Amino acid sequence: MRPHPRRGASAVLAASALLLVSACGGAPGRERPTDDGSRPEAARDAAGGQVKGTPQAKPLTPLTGEQAKAAVLTAGDLPSGWKVMGDASDVFGPGLLQIGTTEKKPCQPLLDAFVGRSDGPKPAAHAMAELVQGGDAGSMLVNGVTAYREADAVKIMRGTLDVDACESFSGKLGDDRKADFTAERLDVPRTGDESRAVRVTVAETANEVSMQHDIAASRVGTTIVTVVRTSFSTADSSSFEDALAKVVEKVKKAEKAARP
Repeated sequence: MRPHPRRGASAVLAASALLLVSACGGAPGRERPTDDGSRPEAARDAAGGQVKGTPQAKPLTPLTGEQAKAAVLTAGDLPSGWKVMGDASDVFGPGLLQIGTTEKKPCQPLLDAFVGRSDGPKPAAHAMAELVQGGDAGSMLVNGVTAYREADAVKIMRGTLDVDACESFSGKLGDDRKADFTAERLDVPRTGDESRAVRVTVAETANEVSMQHDIAASRVGTTIVTVVRTSFSTADSSSFEDALAKVVEKVKKAEKAARP
């Protein structure tokens, strides 16, 4: 029997593994963020998160832990057939999400999963939920909601990710097992203030288990939303994109309620 995605992916998920957030999408009609400073938002001052030359606005207040937990996906947010694996959790910080390490330095950010970077900005709140579909041959969605100061959230989303240099590379998973990684850009519709996406495939060297991870991140004000769909083969992208759009809307409502 094939291993269940959750168990097979535990080499990637449970061993400090899952949410990889990476390079930007670029299909016609969809925003593809750049790192060259050409967009107006790129003029934001790193210290205060304000666009240079504009009056300084009152800093936005990050979501609390309870607000983040309330915003993560539930089975009711998705089509029938999805089941939640336990309650939404804020016990573990986003650092748990780093999937591994590589000596190929340009590729390490892909394994850091943005919010999982060990030396990155400290979040104000973090919550996470896991949902599964389809039994042994099915797939899994992992959703994270991580709140920061606005300037930190912008900085994280605009980090340099060199997918071209990381089409194929080797490294280790969180428990030191060897693995081979491949990465490619993935297009998703823009949601929130900005969005980025990538497809990363992880192949364990020892047992030849290979899993596909479709990963997207969106920033909503001070909050970074991450959605990862894990499967053994190419998964339908519609539920992945729908899940991202749904949780972004939930975070928008949470931020609006928190700042009347």
